[in-house]
Amino acid sequence: MGMSALLAYGFVSNVSGVIAVSCAWFIFSRRTGLSPLAPGQKAAFLAIYAGFTVMLNVIRPARFALSISISPYFEKIRKFLQRKFNVSPRGAAVLMIVFINLLGTCSLMCLGVTLASVLSGVPVWSGRLL
Repeated sequence: MGMSALLAYGFVSNVSGVIAVSCAWFIFSRRTGLSPLAPGQKAAFLAIYAGFTVMLNVIRPARFALSISISPYFEKIRKFLQRKFNVSPRGAAVLMIVFINLLGTCSLMCLGVTLASVLSGVPVWSGRLL
């Protein structure tokens, strides 16, 4: 269960980070009417994101508890991948890291930023970016 708990914590941590970035993006865009990607906006955006980072640290015990509670599901996924692709436990863990924690996180980040952009009414690529 150790590897599955670690993978679950990585997932919970990544999802928490995506939510923090997406919320900070929405708040920043709503307040300024600009995308955080617009020139000169990085510091102001990071100031908002820093507040969410502090909150993520405050709720770390809850995130840890959530990861422990979902680790049995990650164990089931790992065993399924082992059987399905005839790989070792380590190979199944690598597949989970690539597809859940890497590609899944990137997909969620794109979705979160897009949603923040749509809800704020500010395009992701607004203004001159270079």
